Amino acid sequence: MRKWKKILIGLFFTFLITFVIAGGIFYNMLSSSLPQYSGEISSSKINSNIEVYRDSFAVPYIIAQSDEDVAFALGYLHAQERLFTMDLIRRAGEGRLSEVLGETAIPFDKMFRTVGIKRNISKNLYRYDPIVMKILQAYSNGINEYLKERKGNYAIEFDVLGYQPEQWKPIHSLIVIKMMAWELNISWWTDLSFAELIQKLGNEKVLEILPDYPQNAPTIIADNFKYLPAINSNFAETDKAFRQMMGWTGTHIGSNNWVINANKSVSGKPIIANDPHLAFSAPGKWYAAVIKSKDWNTAGVTLPGVPGVVIGKGENISWVLTNVMNDDSDFYVEKLDSSKTKYFINGQWQNLKIIKDTIKVKDGIDQIITIKETHRCPIISDIHPYRFIYNKEDLEIPPISMHWSGNEFSDEM
Repeated sequence: MRKWKKILIGLFFTFLITFVIAGGIFYNMLSSSLPQYSGEISSSKINSNIEVYRDSFAVPYIIAQSDEDVAFALGYLHAQERLFTMDLIRRAGEGRLSEVLGETAIPFDKMFRTVGIKRNISKNLYRYDPIVMKILQAYSNGINEYLKERKGNYAIEFDVLGYQPEQWKPIHSLIVIKMMAWELNISWWTDLSFAELIQKLGNEKVLEILPDYPQNAPTIIADNFKYLPAINSNFAETDKAFRQMMGWTGTHIGSNNWVINANKSVSGKPIIANDPHLAFSAPGKWYAAVIKSKDWNTAGVTLPGVPGVVIGKGENISWVLTNVMNDDSDFYVEKLDSSKTKYFINGQWQNLKIIKDTIKVKDGIDQIITIKETHRCPIISDIHPYRFIYNKEDLEIPPISMHWSGNEFSDEM
């Protein structure tokens, strides 16, 4: 046999063996982190036996004696199949994406630390119903049971980014709820857009193109608005970039729900239908489950990270939801003094609440940020990537604060 043929054969088998070994390693990495669909798991955090069955669509049926045990099982199942998504969402809400994604996520972390989702939940945590907190703790215990059991062998996304998920706490579930609200608060950008239009085109021209629903409703346009500092879209652009990174793209327009009266249905029973137009994602937004305990008997879709059925049915009722795109935010053009530590309100200078915070950055320099709050809400106008990436501290940005109803205390879960 000629020498070149021997070399080709040798190279072929070398590549073949390398490919088989690499494929085996990669397959093992993927399959070893897959959910466990059979067997028994023991835990000191549950009160009695919990049974989990799955149907042909892999939808879990959770059967337990207490609501806490059901929440524990749901937390464990969510962690099995959606842990990375859950971890990414809670990190976003906490303003901690830069710890795993690096400096590109700094503007997003500053945005959410300034908006203050975690900060507002933390200061109101004592106001939550004890029963709600008990369910949240049981759910957290379920997630943490999975974390302990699979330590060092999580989904491949954690290996790619080179970090391990931290323990889950009740506050993290509340953050996930607020982040869902943030994803759906797509009406606030109109305030900033209309403000820019008014300053550029004037009141009369903009009044011709502003939405006229309800007809002849008054518009709130201050007489001196055109003399105020030029409104910029920094905050909106940062939020837009965040949504693109998370895959929250699309308009979400068309979400709907409707009911057919029992008198008009063939079965003689009422029919309720729902189609929430959320952004496409893989994995999907929802996690279907059937829950059965002494006081909790529901079936429907859950939101990974939260112990509850968002859209579903119970023994006697069914419920659905859609986004009404209500006006849930207000913006205020603030007047600050030369020291940038006081703001003018009701004829007086009041002290701003100054919060110093540190954003830890993977493979980068930690960023110290200053958050300023009025009695109403935080100032959000200096959230812009240029501040960090290009260090352009001399940019002139008018001080604007934002009040978001999603930050108000709400006890439902």
